Amino acid sequence: MREPFLERLEKRIIVCDGAMGTMLYSKGISLSRCFDELNLTMPQLVKDVHLGYLKAGAEVLETNTFSANRFRLEKFNRGGRC
Repeated sequence: MREPFLERLEKRIIVCDGAMGTMLYSKGISLSRCFDELNLTMPQLVKDVHLGYLKAGAEVLETNTFSANRFRLEKFNRGGRC
């Protein structure tokens, strides 16, 4: 059985992933693009970023949904997809 997260956090530092948007941008994705939409249109790219963080030692990965809300997605004509 895995040790509960809070208990593990009390014992040691837990390494988390970093800036998903920065990594996607470094892979050639334009800043004018909806990064959240990449989960549907380019899932392998998003997965590759996550795998890079795992290889670097991250133990906690956040989803690529930083701005996945109706208000923000509407700017990309995607408001009805949340």
